[in-house]
Amino acid sequence: MSIEKYHHGHLHEALIDEACKQIEHEGAIALNLSKLAQKIGVSQPAVYRHFPNKQALAIRVAQRGFEQLTEDLRQATQDVQSDSFEGIRAIAKAYIGFALNHTETARMMFSMKERMTEPELYNASKVAAVPLFCIVEEAKRCDRLRNNDVEKTVRIIWATVHGLAMLLMDEQLPSVTQSPSELSEYIEATAKALHVGLFVA
Repeated sequence: MSIEKYHHGHLHEALIDEACKQIEHEGAIALNLSKLAQKIGVSQPAVYRHFPNKQALAIRVAQRGFEQLTEDLRQATQDVQSDSFEGIRAIAKAYIGFALNHTETARMMFSMKERMTEPELYNASKVAAVPLFCIVEEAKRCDRLRNNDVEKTVRIIWATVHGLAMLLMDEQLPSVTQSPSELSEYIEATAKALHVGLFVA
């Protein structure tokens, strides 16, 4: 498709779409603007009008990743926010599901230093925690939060789930990633351990 067939916004999104595919298939290190231009049939100058360099495009891909993660977590928890255990389990299942289905994108998202310096990326990463905050805040409102500290509780849950996701992504627990039933058991056990330690039954 030639550049004349793209509207400005369409090319922008097409570049992000193709970058996502390239990263998932080859890893973030393989992201290449020349290859992207060739793949979607536009000139390199056309690409640079949207993204001045590879890192700018990578940041936008990471931002989209956090937006998708946020939506996955929101959908997973929308009917269980009043049940802290079910909420934690839903968070863990959705988070780990995202990490395993979009491994290379997730790896890039969580390793980018720009997450702390680029405002849009920073905000997108912070918003991803909102569904979990809703669950913990509801537990506090109902006097079911042991330490009464919402932010600390969210950090503990997030760190634990993230740690398990990283182990699975790095294939440190191959028997778990290869067995849906084992994966489900790990998620269940993790949710139970967090709930017993952080919430009042």
